[in-house]
Amino acid sequence: MSVHTRKHPIKESASDNIVHVMFHGKDYYVPENVLAPYYVKPETEKMTLSAAEVFSNLEYAHTKPGLLLKGLRAKENLSQVEFAKKINITQSNLSNMENGHRPIGKELAKRIAFIFKVDYRYFL
Repeated sequence: MSVHTRKHPIKESASDNIVHVMFHGKDYYVPENVLAPYYVKPETEKMTLSAAEVFSNLEYAHTKPGLLLKGLRAKENLSQVEFAKKINITQSNLSNMENGHRPIGKELAKRIAFIFKVDYRYFL
């Protein structure tokens, strides 16, 4: 014997604004009153810095060429195989360079600089 169950109506209040939140590529729609405790008030004075100001005290000796190479590849949105083909090396050599197991070398650095319009000295 089935028992009739009554669904409770969901009350939608006019004050319940829905906020669209995107997190890690997924869309979420959350009532504004749920997010209210997490609201971060903007500071009265915005702190904006140029890239030159942020990296002004960065010393070249402390940068890692492999990490810069990996960053360039990510910026160009290329896989290791695609990037390696562009600079005419094997994917395994590129992987070793990105992970710091193999030096990049001056000739290859110049080839990368020519293709991607960057200073070759970053990779030495």
